[in-house]
Amino acid sequence: MKIGIDITMLVYAGSGVASYTYNLVKNLLENDHQNEYRLFYSSFRRPKNFYYLKELKKLGGKIYQYPFPPTLLKIIWGRLNIIPIEWFTGKVDVFFFSDFLRPPLLPGTKGITTIHDLTWKLFPQYHTQDVISAHEKKLEKTIKYNDEIIVDSENTKVDLFKLYPQINKNKVHIIYPGIDESFKPIDDEKTIEQVLNKYFKFQISNFKFLLYVGAIEPRKNLTAAIKIFYELIHNQQFNNITIEQFIIIGRAGWKNEKVYQLVKDLHLEDKVKFLGFVEDSDLPYFYNACRAFIYLSKYEGFGLPPVEAAACGKMVLLYQNSSLKEIFKPGYPFTRVGEELKTLKEIIDGKYDIKKYQKEFSWATYCHRFLKILESSQ
Repeated sequence: MKIGIDITMLVYAGSGVASYTYNLVKNLLENDHQNEYRLFYSSFRRPKNFYYLKELKKLGGKIYQYPFPPTLLKIIWGRLNIIPIEWFTGKVDVFFFSDFLRPPLLPGTKGITTIHDLTWKLFPQYHTQDVISAHEKKLEKTIKYNDEIIVDSENTKVDLFKLYPQINKNKVHIIYPGIDESFKPIDDEKTIEQVLNKYFKFQISNFKFLLYVGAIEPRKNLTAAIKIFYELIHNQQFNNITIEQFIIIGRAGWKNEKVYQLVKDLHLEDKVKFLGFVEDSDLPYFYNACRAFIYLSKYEGFGLPPVEAAACGKMVLLYQNSSLKEIFKPGYPFTRVGEELKTLKEIIDGKYDIKKYQKEFSWATYCHRFLKILESSQ
């Protein structure tokens, strides 16, 4: 088959959709040598430290790169629904779209897409109107053209059927995303120190921080996490816990002004560090170095960072909601509102063993099932 993939979401390096897109394509190229992959990428400005395209090209992907501004694509593909994407990549058998847009296809080409979550529908207050409209239009066309749909969890499948009962249920497939094999316990403290020193300077003995990885946007509930960190370092009951910093890795999303303002209001500018984008290869070292991982998201279609943290041997402070209750084994010590500090202390004190609660998520498995869906759609 000739398989087209829209990899434009890589422009949002550091986000969940960018990580998903990169890892899916990377693993397809590494493990599938029977099919041809044509990768469409459009960006008016390339992000800093952007190595994705070079890596995918090295693995055999054919890159079709264009400097189209996102607003232009939203107009021609989102609003007007004109100009097939294959005018830029050539005719393919199937085209995969991972997030915002569903461009027109030439006759005979099958469409396939991933729906990570429906938070824009369930919680519109967490999103901008532009994002809501883009997702709504994409899903309308996905249903109209009877595309194959992949969802990241049982929870998202339930949401999809509830909100769009007209959807063809035979076209919806659950595949849990995988994680890279680099996410594992690392005992080499010297190497950890060297990697972290690329981003800031401190000694290995001072690895006394909490960690968050993900977009900075309302749904991720970072204001709650920052308040908990503040209480932890100011509450005398927790003087025996030596946590000095809260490190936040990830791109700035939308409606995040309250997060930055809260840090100022609590005078935590020297304690809460926003690192922005961190290279994928460096993330395992941050997970390994932290004392605990905080991910108090209000809703997730899957939630890759908690799984990555767990694979590195770290317990995660989580609420039991949405798909988050699916990704760990029964009995996981989820926290509740008002009990976060208590649960966090238990995690830091080593009360729980993450190995008891881990599930395995493999990109090899994902790619195998992904290709089966493509083959059956022909």
